[in-house]
Amino acid sequence: MQTPRPLAATRRHFEGFAAHVSNDLENELRAALRHVDPAPGFASRVSARIDSERHRRWLPARFRWMPAALAAVVVLCLIAGYGWHWRREQQGLEARQQLLEALRLTGEKLDVAYRGVQDVSKSTASGNAGNT
Repeated sequence: MQTPRPLAATRRHFEGFAAHVSNDLENELRAALRHVDPAPGFASRVSARIDSERHRRWLPARFRWMPAALAAVVVLCLIAGYGWHWRREQQGLEARQQLLEALRLTGEKLDVAYRGVQDVSKSTASGNAGNT
């Protein structure tokens, strides 16, 4: 079993290690970031590459109409989808109106039938009362 070292000695050891790592890191960063002159002709090569990139298009000439056609198809699909949705909504509203009208008529007919049954039962009840 090891005997514990005094805290002050451990701290000095750690500080010495941290200073050593810090100096190594600083030296490596200085070496990596030191000024380096570019090779001769570097600027002309960069300029030539920029010029060649300007003239090159991302899409060949024979396919340049495709993005416009794709956009037109998307717009037409959106318009057609909206039209379909609107028609379905109108059909639903019309079906709702027809259902409400059918329920109203059914209610009226049931009222007429109920009154007819009530009238018959009243006349039968009053006729039976007179016979007894």
